[in-house]
Amino acid sequence: MSRKVGIVVSLALALIFTLLIVSAAGKESRDTVRVARTTAFIPVGEEVTADKLEAVEVPRKLGAGLASPEEARGKFAAVSLVKGQFVPAEALDAAGAPRPGHVEVFVPVDVSSSAMVLPGQAVNVHIVNKDAGQAPVVLENVRVLHVVGRQGESLPQAKEGIVPGGSEPAAVGLEVPGDRAPGLVAAASRKAVYLTRSKSGL
Repeated sequence: MSRKVGIVVSLALALIFTLLIVSAAGKESRDTVRVARTTAFIPVGEEVTADKLEAVEVPRKLGAGLASPEEARGKFAAVSLVKGQFVPAEALDAAGAPRPGHVEVFVPVDVSSSAMVLPGQAVNVHIVNKDAGQAPVVLENVRVLHVVGRQGESLPQAKEGIVPGGSEPAAVGLEVPGDRAPGLVAAASRKAVYLTRSKSGL
């Protein structure tokens, strides 16, 4: 019951915030910025597509933290977005949830073994055998769902694989077929996973 109440409260706050911006926009029209507003309900986990967005001009000071239409398109809703709601940047996920038949496995990494990948990119997964001096590829073109830092913070998407703010990746969430997850989990527990950039790029 408390979870339902929390969802209702969140949606109500989102609507109130939207109404405040609309009201303020009518009073201040000089220094504005383009932001995205939904034209339909977008449930959590669904891709945000162009047909469910519109561009709206709002006062710059009220647009802080809101995504532009270009930033929102192609991302996934981390929370449900109601129709007519302005889209917060933090409500968007670059890669979304695992596809049917797949699971997300987090593997520990450092700067080199992470390939400095970001959500939405693709990697090849190597399992390192130090004794044999080998690191064969066991999975190819694996989609990266999440990248987290040492404090568990989600590292944002950036251009050319450069993580903003100097944060270093500590774990990468990979979308893998369910039947391949146990082997990857075992390798991850030994810190024997090494990632390389996939040429496909997805």
